[in-house]
Amino acid sequence: MTTFGASTATLPVVAPSTTIPLRWITQTWAGVVFFIAFTAPGWAAAFGAPAAAGTGVVAALGTAALALRTIRSPQWRSLPWSALAFAGWAGASLAWSRWPETTVLTWTLLAATALVAIGMAAMLSWRQLVSALAWALAAVMALSLAFEAWAAAIVGGPVGIEFAPVDAGTDRSDIWTSAQLFSGGRLDGIVGNANLLAMLALLAVVVLSIRLAIEPRRRALAAAALALSAYLLVRTESATAFVATVALAVALVILLAARLARTTRGRVRVYLAAAVVGAVAAGVAWRMRHTLLGFLGRDGDLTDRTEIWDLVVSRGAAQPVVGNGFATPWIPWDPAFSDWIVMPRGLHIIQAHSVWVDVWFQLGAVGVVLLAGMYALFVWRTWVFAVRQHRWERRDDRVTATVSLLPVAVGVIVVIQGLTESSPLLLWGWMLTVLFLAKLQPRYAARHSDTAKGGKVGYGLGLDQPPLV
Repeated sequence: MTTFGASTATLPVVAPSTTIPLRWITQTWAGVVFFIAFTAPGWAAAFGAPAAAGTGVVAALGTAALALRTIRSPQWRSLPWSALAFAGWAGASLAWSRWPETTVLTWTLLAATALVAIGMAAMLSWRQLVSALAWALAAVMALSLAFEAWAAAIVGGPVGIEFAPVDAGTDRSDIWTSAQLFSGGRLDGIVGNANLLAMLALLAVVVLSIRLAIEPRRRALAAAALALSAYLLVRTESATAFVATVALAVALVILLAARLARTTRGRVRVYLAAAVVGAVAAGVAWRMRHTLLGFLGRDGDLTDRTEIWDLVVSRGAAQPVVGNGFATPWIPWDPAFSDWIVMPRGLHIIQAHSVWVDVWFQLGAVGVVLLAGMYALFVWRTWVFAVRQHRWERRDDRVTATVSLLPVAVGVIVVIQGLTESSPLLLWGWMLTVLFLAKLQPRYAARHSDTAKGGKVGYGLGLDQPPLV
């Protein structure tokens, strides 16, 4: 008997008597976990860091309980070893860390998020994954709009951290939202940061578009959530999100052209043409960088980022090979970071605003190489996976071709965001990276032996597998 989602080659395969309730529980719980990951900064802003940590513990424990119930024979060779190698080096940095307490706390977050992601990759079919992400992102968008409306209409002004009153002397770091929904300014949303909300809104546009394409049920609700996501994407006025949107559009055009080519020689022509056009466009963009930055409402130092990078590089030069110790984010109450970089209006910086600068500062050249290798493998696997899904003869093929765009889109979003933010190493950015690395990891061990026995097997998704329905 074939269970729902078995044709995706993602696991688990469960006994028929428990398939339906377990499938529903797993998908629902996944939506909750994604929602927690997306809104973690909001939990910290509303109730403090302990509350945010508590929600993370609940997410990890719940996922572990479900994984133990569902996964019986994990294929250890199919683990996302590139991500685990990076996480392992980050953990090893405790041996020479200049801030050991911060390293322990932040590495625990990194490792726990990776384990949750691996569990999600094992338990969810592709349809379930899209549905869980769509539900969670729609909830984040709706809650962000409601929060901004409450702040602007009811409070009538900015809202402070833990709902504290805001006055002229309040530091920018202590303001949750500036309440500019009706005044035309940037929106911070429930996450308390316009740039973070922008990337979530862009991800929501992608996921909800795919959800609309593959799922006939509740399309009106999904369409409304999609429109809201697009609205919030515009209202955040994020330059990084704008660049990511353009890059995503270009990547999808190249991907679709590669699919149409069908042959290796045809795809090579597509990639060569894209490389030439891309090189010319990059040159023009560099020559016109000041004009483009002005159009995006940014100055030449990328909103103080170049100053931050200079300070981080200067401090990190003491340990350029192995780094100074993992610390993502920089814990604000650690004396090593509490008063290190403070921008105008009391904005305390807790990251280098570039994943590459931050990793070099924390884990040295070794960490940069490991991270680059992980992202290169991630981009390669997601791209090859999407290009191969070009059949349109059957309905299942159409679903496959549509859903296979999701990992590519996530890769573009995470890589672009990492240029000016360190967020890809935190929460949902890190979670989705590890999740797709695990889900697209080729399988090695016996593929059918456990299934034939009606048992549960390890996770992993080979590129030669059937449609993703």
